[in-house]
Amino acid sequence: MHLVAIGASAGGLEALQALLSSITPGGNVAYVVAQHLSPDHGSLMVELLARFTALQVVEAVDGAALLADTVSICPPNHDISVEGNRVRLVAPEPRFGPSPSIDRLFESIAEHWKGHGAAVVLSGTGSDGARGLRAVRAAGGLTIAQTPESARFAAMPTAAVAMGGADLILEPAAIAHHLTELMGSSSDWVDINTPDPRSLNVSSALELLLHNSGIDFSQYKASTLQRQLARRMAIRQMEDMEEYLRVLAADTKEVSALVHNLLVTVTSFFRDPDSFTVLGELLQAYMAQRTRKDRLRVWVPGCATGEEVYSIGMLISEVLGHPQDLTHHLKIFGTDLDDDSLAVARRATYPAASSLAIPESLRERFVVPFNGEVQICEALRNCAVFARHNVAVDPPFPRLDLISSRNTLIYFTQPLQDRVLAQFRFGLLPAGLLFLGRTESLGHRTAGFEVANAEHRIFHRTAEHQSNRSNSAVQPAQRPPTLFSPIGRISILRETVVEEHVATLEALVRSTSPPCVILDENHGLVEVIGDVSPFCRLTEGRISTAATTFLLPELQAEARALLLIVRADGQPARSRLLHLPDFAIQLRLEARPLQVNERVLTLLSFLREPPDSAEPLPTEAPLIRDPEFDRQIARLEKELLTSHDTLRRSLADLEEANEELEASAEELQASSEELQSSNEELESSNEELQATNEELATLNQELRARSSELQLLSTDLENIQNSLNQGMVIVDRELCITRFTPLAVRVFALVDDDIGRPLLGIPTTVPLPGLRSALTEVVGGAPRRNIEAVNEDIAYLAQVLPYQEREGQRLGAIITLTDVSELLALRRAAETSLDSFASLTDALEEAVWKRDASLRRVLYASQRILPLTGWTPAELFAHPQLLDDAIHPEDRDRVWASRDPARGGWSVQYRIIRRDGEQRWVTENAKVLTEEMDRYVVGTLSDITQQRQAQEHGRDLSVLFETLIRSPSFSVAVFDSSQRVVMVNDSLCRRIGFERDSLEGSPASLFCQLPEAATAPVVTDAPADGPLFVSASFPLRHRDGRTLQTRAELWPLPSTMGTGSLLMVLPTPQP
Repeated sequence: MHLVAIGASAGGLEALQALLSSITPGGNVAYVVAQHLSPDHGSLMVELLARFTALQVVEAVDGAALLADTVSICPPNHDISVEGNRVRLVAPEPRFGPSPSIDRLFESIAEHWKGHGAAVVLSGTGSDGARGLRAVRAAGGLTIAQTPESARFAAMPTAAVAMGGADLILEPAAIAHHLTELMGSSSDWVDINTPDPRSLNVSSALELLLHNSGIDFSQYKASTLQRQLARRMAIRQMEDMEEYLRVLAADTKEVSALVHNLLVTVTSFFRDPDSFTVLGELLQAYMAQRTRKDRLRVWVPGCATGEEVYSIGMLISEVLGHPQDLTHHLKIFGTDLDDDSLAVARRATYPAASSLAIPESLRERFVVPFNGEVQICEALRNCAVFARHNVAVDPPFPRLDLISSRNTLIYFTQPLQDRVLAQFRFGLLPAGLLFLGRTESLGHRTAGFEVANAEHRIFHRTAEHQSNRSNSAVQPAQRPPTLFSPIGRISILRETVVEEHVATLEALVRSTSPPCVILDENHGLVEVIGDVSPFCRLTEGRISTAATTFLLPELQAEARALLLIVRADGQPARSRLLHLPDFAIQLRLEARPLQVNERVLTLLSFLREPPDSAEPLPTEAPLIRDPEFDRQIARLEKELLTSHDTLRRSLADLEEANEELEASAEELQASSEELQSSNEELESSNEELQATNEELATLNQELRARSSELQLLSTDLENIQNSLNQGMVIVDRELCITRFTPLAVRVFALVDDDIGRPLLGIPTTVPLPGLRSALTEVVGGAPRRNIEAVNEDIAYLAQVLPYQEREGQRLGAIITLTDVSELLALRRAAETSLDSFASLTDALEEAVWKRDASLRRVLYASQRILPLTGWTPAELFAHPQLLDDAIHPEDRDRVWASRDPARGGWSVQYRIIRRDGEQRWVTENAKVLTEEMDRYVVGTLSDITQQRQAQEHGRDLSVLFETLIRSPSFSVAVFDSSQRVVMVNDSLCRRIGFERDSLEGSPASLFCQLPEAATAPVVTDAPADGPLFVSASFPLRHRDGRTLQTRAELWPLPSTMGTGSLLMVLPTPQP
């Protein structure tokens, strides 16, 4: 099964509806939604989303299992995460940001679901979710952001894209389509949707990456490259490598996405705590034997977002005893190729959950809360320098005490690993420490290192001489040309010089030109062409490149003269024929100017002449010396000899000064090495400052946009104030007026010049009693205060509300003035009606009451409740349970079963125990009423104790009467007002020979003759004083016609039973 986590904020409901409505059930995907909600109000998210999707939508419950085709919505005022296949809900930690935390949900997805998880960021404000999206992507999961153009609020998707965590940027409907296609299987979505990675054309992709990004990934392991290429092809839903290469060549965003995938940026604080403990012990031993007093220098290549840098900084501070001026004792260089990660590292702001890995003592010292997250303290941030650096081609930092390169070498091939280790060996001082990851190690033959702790992959730099270091450190690998960023980048072509071509030209010059030398503007030797040994010599003493020092003495004067002529006239000049007796050589010297780019050099050639040749006539334009010229030369040589002594003395002074300069040069050379190291640090600082400058430029643009927004908001506020039907006055903490609306002048005599004046000094049209105390209390921290301002003509309700910042700090108070004249009149009318209603209900025999729909509160009770229960209405309002506790324990279950608001009403009789302990019978009649959105119950409570007693007495009499009817000794018949038989007992039927069914409803005349008194009505309910008549010989007619003489009495019926009579035939006494 796959799990898709969705994060949204403002405007997210519409995006969620569009996304979920496009997903059809039947897949193997569960969904978890973290939507920013108000913590103080309920949410209808479940109901609103359920209308738009066929998926099951439920509110998340802590510990509930994740189910396919089910959307779990985080409830308000909770943070949601996943732990395996279960949902976890916790109360949100105190922070500035909203709840639930989307970053927290995404990070749990990365930890527990890895390649089977996906994270989606939809519309919202802020940047929540951007960091978590990077974690999911680094863990191999799919990450998608909504296109900012389609989002109602684009801040969250924009932040996710800017942080480089989004694999895809799509509209909500397209997100649903991709999720359905990519995650329709229970397998890894990368393996399902791409061809075999081994068949991919990796080399072509690497060339495109090098051309477009300037980063050479050719020395990365093939498995890593193939896996990331396959992942990007799966995301783009491409099966053909050639098609993907075309996209990679044309789309700079795809280049950036692939680069981010290859530059793994996963890190955390104090990863592998046991390793850090061992590192701390080794650092203490290193500091004990360290003789240098300068600050420690640490390098963390591949630092990602900086957690490793700050972890090492905290550890070293602890080893040093937490010095006050930590920046004077420690400098850490954090480098990486991912600019987005470096930006995060420079900000040093991380989720609060990530800081839990820091030991508590260090967390309290170095971590401070910041806008719902945590930030590394400034003292430690000042020790860290972050810069972009390619460890494969850039030179290392020198004079390092510690290098921490954890889980970086594992992505490199063996040649690149060897080159990087050579860089580390060059940068570390003897006995310096190399800290590698748990999956990395050095071979047994790796020169320059020895094991300090094999289990935790920590090594010492051995103390071998500098000359033994690898040439790769002194002469790093060829760096690619400086390129622009992938976006808007252009290709820069470099011209190369073919060495064979240069060699050919040199051979051509030697074969066609006589021996010659090339001199610079100061007649210093630049280059020698051909064999000039017969014309030159090496003198004793200090070597000089001046032409007059290395030529033979016979040639020096001619050479000086020719050089002066060429320098003055710019024309070629040739000497007379010269003889070198020691070599039996005749020759001429020729000097001519030689233009090379912007420089004018001099070519001095040695032209040999045959021994027997006479001095030939010139065949070219070169100038030939005449006797006058020789005289001038002689004069000049004398002058030169005169100056020679002066120059010799100056030379001695110069030699002395030169010795001093040489000593200074040695000192400068030593300083130069230090400056070179400092320059490298400055370069890193410069890059950091450049990044900071870019951030400041962005911030400046944001501030301009914010300023425009504030100006617009100010205009909106003024229009809102003018459109309100209430008066409003805002005061500061000193109760001085800062703003008021036009309607406020109906109560306060305000003008525009009153801004800044104390409000209490402004006269009012209506008295406002207690205004000063209300303002003082509200500014001091009290909640709102209400003041009623009433005169004969008008009434106002003045509400004093706090004016405060988001953090709750009181800046003043707001006074709103509402015309409540009509409301006051309505209230008085309502009070009059209520008094009339109360008088009416108090006059009734029944007690009238009103309760809420849950029957937990008593909203109204008439005064008749007091004699009925013993409690006053006020007592029942304060303690409504008294009314239910008064129900007799034996009747409570029956009463509560009858109280069902769903039936609309009820009527039930039960016993109550009054306050004085007396037991009474009552009848409760209730009806459920609904007004707009409110439901309540009204009813009456009647005392039926006497009726119940009468009923019980009647039941007793009924029992006696039934006993009399059934008695065989008495014959009884009941007649109605028409003298028809209503009831007759068996004894009478047997006596007169009739069946009961034939007698009931028949006239009395069938078997007897009743007197007229039997039809007379009874005036009262009181029992009769005696029978209507008594007869000792009352005739009864038998069915067979016989007449039976009996003793009988005729009694009237009570008026409650209607008009009628009762005939009782008494038994005949035995003789």
